[in-house]
Amino acid sequence: MISPFVIKIKIFLISGVWKCKGMNEYFYVVDEEDRVLGKAMREECHASNRLIHRSVYIFVLNDKNELFLQRRSISKDLYPGYYTGSATGHIDYGEDYDDAARRELREELGIDAPLWRLCKFKSFSEIEREISVLYLCRYNGPFQFNRKEISEGVFMSIEEIKRSLKTDEKKFAYGFKVAFEEFLKYT
Repeated sequence: MISPFVIKIKIFLISGVWKCKGMNEYFYVVDEEDRVLGKAMREECHASNRLIHRSVYIFVLNDKNELFLQRRSISKDLYPGYYTGSATGHIDYGEDYDDAARRELREELGIDAPLWRLCKFKSFSEIEREISVLYLCRYNGPFQFNRKEISEGVFMSIEEIKRSLKTDEKKFAYGFKVAFEEFLKYT
């Protein structure tokens, strides 16, 4: 006999509404030198800013050296409706930075393209504390947005982004601001 739990899971999957993400999602917990201390659920990492965890930022540049920015979906738990890097995300427990970057690029933008690791940096805010790796990707499009993750996207010149950051014309996620400053060191 199949338990009611198994039946619910099957119905959930068949209906096409599978929402395992966020449910029992584990992240690495690391120290400030990125040494693994253990693991914690996503909710624990975001409940306070005391647990340092890992993330990736992927900056997609086109042939004009414009950076593709995504606007986060209004349904996101952190920074809803804010602009951020082309693709971003947390490192799942059992995954490494490179695998997570490729996964996020596919999940959020629907592309599979070469990535170059640029640098590792710390992004510590009142909301969360992350050790992040920044990747570069050369790609002109087209993109297939994951509408659960992204509401819109736009290519902007580096100068337009700098100006927008100064004037607060657009709301940018804190981690993007840190990643963008790191990116500028290499341009």
